Amino acid sequence: MRLFSVLRKGAVRSAGSYKLLITMWAITLAMILLVAMPLRMELKIIFSKSFATERFLDGFDTGLIGDMGPAFNSLLGSATYGGFLLLTGGYLLYTFFAGGLFARYTMAYGSFKVSSFLKSSAHNFFTYLGIGIIMFLITVLWTLVIIGIPVGVTSAVTGDPFSTMTVSRIMIVIWLLGLPLWFLVADRARVWIATTGTRKVFRALGAGFSSLRKGFKVSYFAVLIVFLANLVFLGLFIVFTAGTLPERGLMISLFFIATQVMFLLRLYLKAWRYATVSELALLRSVE
Repeated sequence: MRLFSVLRKGAVRSAGSYKLLITMWAITLAMILLVAMPLRMELKIIFSKSFATERFLDGFDTGLIGDMGPAFNSLLGSATYGGFLLLTGGYLLYTFFAGGLFARYTMAYGSFKVSSFLKSSAHNFFTYLGIGIIMFLITVLWTLVIIGIPVGVTSAVTGDPFSTMTVSRIMIVIWLLGLPLWFLVADRARVWIATTGTRKVFRALGAGFSSLRKGFKVSYFAVLIVFLANLVFLGLFIVFTAGTLPERGLMISLFFIATQVMFLLRLYLKAWRYATVSELALLRSVE
């Protein structure tokens, strides 16, 4: 029952921070438009007054790429560069936002304005970035140990594709089940920074690992449930966007609105994890 109580409180606190989530959505949308608009203008120049868009609607046309000539290389370069900017900018932006969200969820009482959210985000940005980089390296090592080495050894020893695929599936499941553990360590480290005000990366990570010794089962399964909810939602989002891509007119506007609503829900699920881990830390502190 304590597990579901923590999840419920986390969900309520996440919903209560809707103004912050809308702020995050608006800033993210502005960043995307900043990158997408130049690419859109380049597309319009290349495809202006032609039947290229209609040919693409019938499927991927390799002949069209040849007709475009050097313009295709320019378009591909712009798209690659834009994608890199979005990935890098998105990672830094949501590391920034994490500082404000954890400051909000570790508050015992009182209001928390958008200005306070942005101030807290800036205050803890570099510390949270350090935690994120270290946890990323740990995740890479985790991937190598759990998936890379076993699959590589199986492939080298047996030479059987079926055995290699079987081992791969088993190891991927184990890898996925281990990810909530690293999320929990990172989030508890962020909670420690938000509650103590100490901006020391390694001390915070030490506190994150130390937190695993008490109430591990409840903490792990709470993060696991939120993680699985995020995976299911991400799968549904991919299916929706791939299966309902409109061609033109009003449907494009409706599709845009639907995807933005789903993105807001994705932000809510992300905030749910932060709020749940903050509730877990509060529960441990009063026991």
